[in-house]
Amino acid sequence: MGRSWVGIGAALLLLGLYPGKEMARADPLLPAMVNINTADAQQLQDLPGIGARRAEAIVAFRAAHGPFPGKAALAAVPGVGPKLAARLRGLIVLGPLLPGPTARITSE
Repeated sequence: MGRSWVGIGAALLLLGLYPGKEMARADPLLPAMVNINTADAQQLQDLPGIGARRAEAIVAFRAAHGPFPGKAALAAVPGVGPKLAARLRGLIVLGPLLPGPTARITSE
């Protein structure tokens, strides 16, 4: 009987239905994706190489020019540039282009 519960727990974990998965995502070694079209300055600072100054520049750029149409467009933000934008490519998402609440999402 104990084996069946272990098997069920393993199956739930693999399907992403076990609460332990959320705790694993909180691990700093597994960064969450950041939506650059909705994230606020604090959330943007979760990205490597983005401190307070760059985060504020991204928010100001987005406010002035509208949502980013693609990941490469992040390079146009003063202080970011193409090298940093390329390094961040796997950690950012665009999400819906409609204004909404800030959000961190964990998958594309």
